[in-house]
Amino acid sequence: MSKNDTFLILTIKKLINFDILLTIMEIRQITEQNPWWEDKAAISEDEKVKESIARKHKIGYSFTEENQLITGPRQVGKTTFIKLYIKNLIEKGVNPKQALYFSCDVLKDFNDIVEIVRISDALAAGKKYLFFDEITFVDDWQRAIKFILDSPMSRNKIIHITGSSSIELKKETFPGRRIKTVHFMPLSFKDFCMVFGSESLKRELAAEISSLNAAEVNRAAKKLLFYFSEIDRLFSSYTICGGFPRSMYELMEDGKIRDETYDIYWKWLVADIAKAERSERIASSTLLGVLKNYGTRFSLNSIAKEMEIGSHVTIREYLEILENLFVLRNMFPIDLKKGVEAFARMRKAYFIDPFLFHVFKRELTKTRIREEEVPRLIEGIVAEHLARKFGRVCYYYQKKEVDFYVEDTGIELKWQNKVKKSDFSAVELKNKILLSKDSFEFIEKENMAIVPASVFLLL
Repeated sequence: MSKNDTFLILTIKKLINFDILLTIMEIRQITEQNPWWEDKAAISEDEKVKESIARKHKIGYSFTEENQLITGPRQVGKTTFIKLYIKNLIEKGVNPKQALYFSCDVLKDFNDIVEIVRISDALAAGKKYLFFDEITFVDDWQRAIKFILDSPMSRNKIIHITGSSSIELKKETFPGRRIKTVHFMPLSFKDFCMVFGSESLKRELAAEISSLNAAEVNRAAKKLLFYFSEIDRLFSSYTICGGFPRSMYELMEDGKIRDETYDIYWKWLVADIAKAERSERIASSTLLGVLKNYGTRFSLNSIAKEMEIGSHVTIREYLEILENLFVLRNMFPIDLKKGVEAFARMRKAYFIDPFLFHVFKRELTKTRIREEEVPRLIEGIVAEHLARKFGRVCYYYQKKEVDFYVEDTGIELKWQNKVKKSDFSAVELKNKILLSKDSFEFIEKENMAIVPASVFLLL
């Protein structure tokens, strides 16, 4: 009899005391997913862990002891994060049986989640670390988590829940309960540089500016100009591969993104649209409308008419769904008098990662990105950067337009060889930041900082 079988029998005996009617097959599924219970070295043989350790350039993860609901798009590295978390626990001396991992795609309903938590109490003494991966496969999973958090079962346990870009998962916040929602997103350009940049550049990136004050932006940007050649090279790569681990490692370590990788990300979207019980055809038409109007203001009616979709209401619904699926962000103009977004006016839409621009361009138009489209692609990178840092980001439109408006600051992108202050619209704003391709200047009288877009993204 193997050690694993012996452990299985002992576990079942303990479970009888809890009056749990799980089958031997269900118990075996749990033990098979946690091979480190028998041999703690087994965590290092996990495929996700081996792949991560083998990388020349490694993503740095931090592990916190708090309950977390981890949301984010597919293929962004959530399972890898969990497995590395378990490895970190074992290396710190935690009893391997205190860390329970379960991929929820084989569970039937929410009751199974509760029973697995009860099983953890029979494994070992001390604090338990429970990891439920892809929990949205389970019907009514929210009921199980709420029950666990509200009951004595949650004592001395750290629970991590992950799920791909399910609308239900993104909307679930568990108000009043001890669990934190974390958005696990593709790497920002700064994080990308922390993986692939030189050690000296990484040291310079440790500091961040405290505000969008133009003078402070100017001072901080000066410190990075010595590294501009490296930053520019890294930014060029980032505009191609974005921050999804698969695409960026293929480009940066293998030299080319494989065709199948583009297909994987397109199929991710198709699968999530199907789960949301929506039309792939309408979703594709909506995305094509976004591509054609990328970085420009558009009305729902104009997209509906251009893409021959029956109603602007349908377009609005699909744009909201695509935002909930972590595909894009909708951006609205600021109403300066009220200090709020003007939702009834024309909007813009940007993808959450530049790689998705390439994916949708290839799939929906059967073409590659053209040189004249690069400025719009980069505008999308800036939009996502600001959204992650400040939450609400608007654009400014009062007869004249400014690309972005954040905290009394206007931010304008001019991706061209020569940039001068007149490239910023003549509007009254407290701070003005003009993002360029490679120009750098500070106009004190205008309180305007002209800095390369790539440098600004690192501040």
